[in-house]
Amino acid sequence: MEIKIIQGDITKFEVDAIVNAANSSLLGGGGVDGAIHRAAGRELLEECRRIRRTSHPEGLPTGKAVITKGYNLKAKYVIHTVGPVYGHADINLLAECYKNSLKLAEENNCRSIAFPAISTGVYSVPIELSAKIVKDAVKNFKSGVIKEIYLVLYGSNDYRVYKKEFEA
Repeated sequence: MEIKIIQGDITKFEVDAIVNAANSSLLGGGGVDGAIHRAAGRELLEECRRIRRTSHPEGLPTGKAVITKGYNLKAKYVIHTVGPVYGHADINLLAECYKNSLKLAEENNCRSIAFPAISTGVYSVPIELSAKIVKDAVKNFKSGVIKEIYLVLYGSNDYRVYKKEFEA
C-alpha cells in the first residue's frame, strides 16, 4: 500500500473514494464538507438525507463512517466520517475515522482513497497531533484491496507538517 501526501483540492481527485470530514447531520456544512457537497451536486444531499431517515436518524456518531455515491465528483464514492471536536471528544476517535473509512473502502473494493485532514479545521485538532494519529492509523491498516492512500492537504503549512511527520 502506497501512502502519498499531496497539497491540493480533494474534490478534484480521481480516486475510487474520497473521504468527507462531515458533521453528524451529514447534510453539508463548511470547509471540506461544504466543498464536497457543492462539487458532488444535489443528489449527494438527497442520499445523505435518506441515510439520516433510515440508518442514522440521530446523526452519524463520531468515529463512524458511511458511504455514498460520488455523483458529479471524479471519485466513484464519498465516505463520510465525523471527527472529534478537540477538547470535547476522545481524540482516539480520530484514528477510528481513518480506520472505519479504510474498512468501508475495502468492503467496496476501492483500490484508491483520498483523505483530508479530518478535524483540523473548525474542530480544532492541532495539525501536528493529527499527523501523528493519521500516520499510525494508515500505516497499521492492512489491506489486500487498497493500493493507494492519498492524504490531501489544502494548506501549505498542513502539507509541510504531514510531509515532515511521514518522512520521520
